[in-house]
Amino acid sequence: MFGEWVPRESDVDFLATLAHRPDAVEVEALRGVHEQMVAYSSIRFDGQFVLADDLAVDPRTLPPNPATIHTREFVIGNSPSLMIVWHELARAGITVTGPELSTLKIWTDERALRDYTVDNLDTYWRRNAEGLTRATPADLPTDKAERDALLSHCILASVRLHHLLVTGEMTAKSRAGRWALMQYDERWRRVLNEGLHLREGTGTSQYTNETDLLADIRDHLAQIVETTTGKPVVG
Repeated sequence: MFGEWVPRESDVDFLATLAHRPDAVEVEALRGVHEQMVAYSSIRFDGQFVLADDLAVDPRTLPPNPATIHTREFVIGNSPSLMIVWHELARAGITVTGPELSTLKIWTDERALRDYTVDNLDTYWRRNAEGLTRATPADLPTDKAERDALLSHCILASVRLHHLLVTGEMTAKSRAGRWALMQYDERWRRVLNEGLHLREGTGTSQYTNETDLLADIRDHLAQIVETTTGKPVVG
């Protein structure tokens, strides 16, 4: 969507439109399709099944719809994160099949998007920053791929939100990281480069131990949360 694909890291965000709200039998048919996708591909597919007319309204007002989360889960729900999906679709969506996006009315609200982003930083990411105060390398996943993905996510995902608040533009994690290298204080260069290294598998680590890395991730994340919310991180 944003021109960035990282093998083993990137997932596919999709939004599929239906002719009508599915009944119980049709929901089970969608569940079967989801299970086939999981069996066929290791790539994660995250998305929602809605009506085309739903795109014209605030997604927070929609009834629960079938959705896939992190590939392995098929649920009926309505996540607040659909706020992001609607804006991504309007700004950088790609039509695979069906009507072109230019022919559809898609609801957007720049103030609502900013408010949602700040709230995400003030809740989810604040909790992560506070939790990292007590984290040790022993708390990390033992699988290296999972470990690297978690650490790079903690470094770059919050930067992507900060990038949106500063520039008004949505972007991918690595692009946000490279933007931050140009914008942030020299103090954060090492941890930002580590995030890119862990995400893309290029270059070499600049850290000799994960205790120092976790400390830098915590301080870096706390700085972003405090800068964007105006409230310090406690812990």
